[in-house]
Amino acid sequence: MIKMKQVTNSLLTLYSIRSTAAWFAKGLPRGEVSANGRILTPFHVHRKEKQLSFSILPGRSCPPRNFIPTRLGEGSIRSLLQTITLALIAAVCLLSISSLYGVGMIQVRLKGTVPVKPGKVLLKDIALFEGEDAGLINKIGRIPIMDAPDFGTVKTLSRHQIEEIIRRSRDDTPEIRTSGAPIVQVLLKSRQITADEIVPVLRTYVTEKSPWSEQEIEIYALGNLEKIEVPTGSFDLRISDKSPVFGREKLLVSFDVARKDNSLTSFWLTVGIRVKARVLIAEKSIPHGKKIDTDDVIVALTEIKDLDAACMRDPSEAIGQIAKRRFSPGDPLTREALMKPFLVKSGDTVHLRLERNGLVLTSLARAEQDGRLGQVIRVRNLEFSSVLKARVTGRAQVEMP
Repeated sequence: MIKMKQVTNSLLTLYSIRSTAAWFAKGLPRGEVSANGRILTPFHVHRKEKQLSFSILPGRSCPPRNFIPTRLGEGSIRSLLQTITLALIAAVCLLSISSLYGVGMIQVRLKGTVPVKPGKVLLKDIALFEGEDAGLINKIGRIPIMDAPDFGTVKTLSRHQIEEIIRRSRDDTPEIRTSGAPIVQVLLKSRQITADEIVPVLRTYVTEKSPWSEQEIEIYALGNLEKIEVPTGSFDLRISDKSPVFGREKLLVSFDVARKDNSLTSFWLTVGIRVKARVLIAEKSIPHGKKIDTDDVIVALTEIKDLDAACMRDPSEAIGQIAKRRFSPGDPLTREALMKPFLVKSGDTVHLRLERNGLVLTSLARAEQDGRLGQVIRVRNLEFSSVLKARVTGRAQVEMP
């Protein structure tokens, strides 16, 4: 065994057993470094005044002054090579992690409330996707989820239900992570209805149900139109069988929205409507109970306030009838405001006529009721003194039905 002499400030001894040299050297500042366990030197340094308990740097014989070498040398080159090696190892680890968790993974972010078109609802309709494989995202996005709900109804699915649908649909589906809304609400897409869609339907209906022509009708207001939602796409709009409510310049109408004879929704609409037409009006004041004469009425263009009123257009319809109420100048004459005069009054003697199989019999009778043209009243036969029912056919004329 070769031994060396001690030198000032250090105890240098030849390390006798090389196999005990450590692969990892303890790191110290350069002024206080020991050579214990170094694989690059056979010497062992003994420092009695220092207790060795320091951090370990892998593969280094002494701690570096800095991690970025600025001067070349044996130690600098070795440090540079080790730094490059460590960087390569870190890059490989990062690539491995990326391959495990990034490549092939699809992130599915669910939406909350989703308006959809009629038909099948696909995953891409209710979610957004994140991932690198565009083809895979396209395949996953085409997974069918449900049928679109009926208009006006809402279907809901939880995130767990959607995950189960995806899992059952594709056995080869890569890792899929879902996020976003915990509950997805699906409803049919809708839009506001427009006046251009409603007005033609209204004009046709009013023309068919009233005596007014299309040129005499003016629709000037549609109430609450902005609150009425209808489905997208084509549909049939028609007025329902429910009777409309007529008012003064107002019309309350029920509409049906249907597609292929299937009703989708219905709504009520208040319509502001006015009519201007040439009708029979009072030329002067007409008191209640007065018989209408030729100089009492005239035909003129006027605005009709009551849309449900049965206005007269021909003077011959009103002349000879009795006013059931008072008319002011300019008021339209309506059928319900006039009545026919009595052609038979109670106590009058009338001619009773009976016709059977071409045989006509006549006799005298006494009226026991007032009667207008076409009205059935009671009469008493003067010859047999029996009460009969007869229809008024003219002044003092009745006929057995």
